[in-house]
Amino acid sequence: MPNRLTQILKLLIISLITIFIVGGAVQILATDSYLAFEYGKASFPPDSFGFTQQERFDLASSNIHYVRAHLPSDALSIQTLNGAPVYNPREVMHMADVQAVFQSVLRVWLATFILLILLGFVLWKSGERKALASAIQSGGLLTSGLILTIALLALFAWQFWFETFHLFFFKPGSWLFSYSDALIRLFPINFWFDATLTISILSLIGGLIMALIGWQWWISMEKATQKIQL
Repeated sequence: MPNRLTQILKLLIISLITIFIVGGAVQILATDSYLAFEYGKASFPPDSFGFTQQERFDLASSNIHYVRAHLPSDALSIQTLNGAPVYNPREVMHMADVQAVFQSVLRVWLATFILLILLGFVLWKSGERKALASAIQSGGLLTSGLILTIALLALFAWQFWFETFHLFFFKPGSWLFSYSDALIRLFPINFWFDATLTISILSLIGGLIMALIGWQWWISMEKATQKIQL
């Protein structure tokens, strides 16, 4: 394989690994297991407007299922509690936007996974296994570096990070709600701060594991080459 093409494939793999790891971490958080873990923390604030712990979990779980399963918007608008709608129209509209973003993340993650398999197979079959190992190592290191930067930004400039994130994905003001609205009661700022740190930690671990796998594989091939030369 021409060296130029090898380098292009290597760069693509390095970039895709970051998307694959972070996208996988995001999916782990959109589960009932993570929701139960977060709500079960002693430091997690109770709802001051009256949701019981079970009501809160059930409503939040339905919300996450709506986003993950790509359910129609009336799955939220028809929800009631004690005879009153849980969500107001602005909340329903915002969650439709959230669903669209999450579904896009899922599609990108799946496409990334397929591309990684295909590009890795091309390098493998072309005998460029050292280049593949190096790409895996570099992709893991890139992921770790980027995520560490994001985590530090979230820790020391949370409000700036939180607002910038929302402005990137949503219309200005569409994500701002009253403290008495259901979305804020189900997912207070503590939830999003913890979620950001959890995604960062999972992605950092994933990046370091990938870097270690790539490095160990490259070292083993180097040793094998040296033995053959001897």
